[in-house]
Amino acid sequence: MQLRNLIQLTASVGAIGLLDRVVAVGLGIIFARWLGPTEFGTYAFVVTAIALLCIPAKLGIPELLTRDIAASRGSGEPLALARSIVKGFAIVGVAALVIVAVGQLVLQFTADTPISRLMKIGLWMVIPSAFFEVAAGIVRGFGRTIAFQLYGSVLLSGATLAMGASAMLLLDLYTAQIAIETRFAAFTLLLMISSVHLVLILRRLMPVVEGRVLGTGEILSTGSRFMFNSVISMALVRIDLLLLGILATEEAVGLYRVAAEGGLLVAFGYTAVTTVLAPEYARMHKSGDRDQLQKTVRHATWLIMLIGSLIAVPLIFGSQLIIELVFGSSYAPASLALSIIAAGYLVSFLFGDPIFILNMTGYHDRVTVIVAISLVLSMILCLLLIPPLGGTGAAIAASIALVFYRYLASREVYKALGVNCAIFGGIVSRLTRDRTI
Repeated sequence: MQLRNLIQLTASVGAIGLLDRVVAVGLGIIFARWLGPTEFGTYAFVVTAIALLCIPAKLGIPELLTRDIAASRGSGEPLALARSIVKGFAIVGVAALVIVAVGQLVLQFTADTPISRLMKIGLWMVIPSAFFEVAAGIVRGFGRTIAFQLYGSVLLSGATLAMGASAMLLLDLYTAQIAIETRFAAFTLLLMISSVHLVLILRRLMPVVEGRVLGTGEILSTGSRFMFNSVISMALVRIDLLLLGILATEEAVGLYRVAAEGGLLVAFGYTAVTTVLAPEYARMHKSGDRDQLQKTVRHATWLIMLIGSLIAVPLIFGSQLIIELVFGSSYAPASLALSIIAAGYLVSFLFGDPIFILNMTGYHDRVTVIVAISLVLSMILCLLLIPPLGGTGAAIAASIALVFYRYLASREVYKALGVNCAIFGGIVSRLTRDRTI
């Protein structure tokens, strides 16, 4: 992909991402102010737990279908789309139902707490969420990048905000339960819309009857590896909040969630660029165009770093002022954690976009090892730092693990593909070469 096209498409996706961040931050502000730190902490913990449970429900099938549909566009090997897609949806449906049933059974034997009561409701969100992710992944594989970005960002955040705020105002009741119930309704609505869009896309395409159909064994085997990568990747991102909820209080979780949401603003450029390029990595690798892949990766790295720097610097040095203005003085203790998280994201961008490159070029098994190592490091640091430092300790642990994770992945990209994705790619190349001699 040429730099001009990359910038144009990234700008389009980035504009959507920026709008999403505005809506998502608005959602966080309203829920945080209306619910208060304790109720907001309960809501944040349940949303995080449900997001983790959705990963095994999806079985890695959204990523598998994104990769294979995109790869079929760059090769002469057709894919029987309708049959492969139906099979993917069926497998995800069975997995989601099993997870909900097992989860409800386990909750019957847990202590009766606000979190466990809310989990019984939130568990049902696994089903529409998993189906929605599959539909969005297929749309992405067809190259509808902007539509994919809209579904997974602005529309989801906007629907959650509109439904949640309306329900709370109408009922004059501001609880975590209403927030969870309206999030469930938002996922269901987006699933219906994305499914209609997917049907329209398939009708416009020339039907492939004799093409390759993804076998059940292939879906479960390859998809399970994607799933395991996603599980430990999500755990790596959320283990700080989960362990904080276990080792500290709901209020500490609520404060830290505000810092974490603010930190996600730094990843705005990274998300926009990877949304555009993930299917392109698969296409370029399949066509054997290594030079174009290297060029595209290098452009992506600098673009990610540039956008990330513009957002990170104000958050690093002005976190307390920003949090007090936006969320109120009761959330001011989260300011140091926000500064640390923003700095961690910025340093990690020095290593570019190695994870999506490995996943989209068939080296997803290497990601498994990298994420597992980083997850263990994050858990150890969280257990050491959260008891004395609370949310600040969680932020330090998460940032160190994230930087280490991206560094290891960038080394693997060079070893596997000969592609330098770090800004200082020459240094990574020499370190890797010296290590292998």
